[in-house]
Amino acid sequence: MFHYWYMVIKILLKRKFQKPIEIDETIEHTFRVRLLDCDGLRVMTASKYPAYMDFIRWELIARSKLYSIVLKGKMAPSLGSQKIIYRKPLKRGTKFNLKLESGGVDTKWVYHIHKFEQKGQLMAIGITRALLWKKDVSIPMNEILQQATSRSIPPPPHWIVKLFESDKDILENSDQLI
Repeated sequence: MFHYWYMVIKILLKRKFQKPIEIDETIEHTFRVRLLDCDGLRVMTASKYPAYMDFIRWELIARSKLYSIVLKGKMAPSLGSQKIIYRKPLKRGTKFNLKLESGGVDTKWVYHIHKFEQKGQLMAIGITRALLWKKDVSIPMNEILQQATSRSIPPPPHWIVKLFESDKDILENSDQLI
């Protein structure tokens, strides 16, 4: 947990020295698989992928106008759901690039595509949907993003919407699972 908060604080401190970006801009960051990121087989454990996805989303928020909007509005960004597909393992000590792309926005959610790449190969892909909360009420994302950018952000493609379709059913029927 120490590393997580170290990285978040580092991102927030560096934001003043980096070029501002648009909320729907594709950003990329190079990381190295650390010793403590790995399981006993010397590859990055599945639990670390979401942490790196958090880091790059924090960077997107910190470097865009959304940061000041969230702070002034006393809002809290929250991840609603995520799906990760692992193709090939990331080995200890190796560098990898994590690319964050906009996956679109609807009235409630903003979607992101996270690509873990190494030597030109896709190693894993994660798709997330997130929203903003204020006093236990979700804030319409399309309204917030209109304040954060003058650009029009398209709705998510059908395949992303379909990916998260069953989430509500799973939650509503959780007592009947297994």
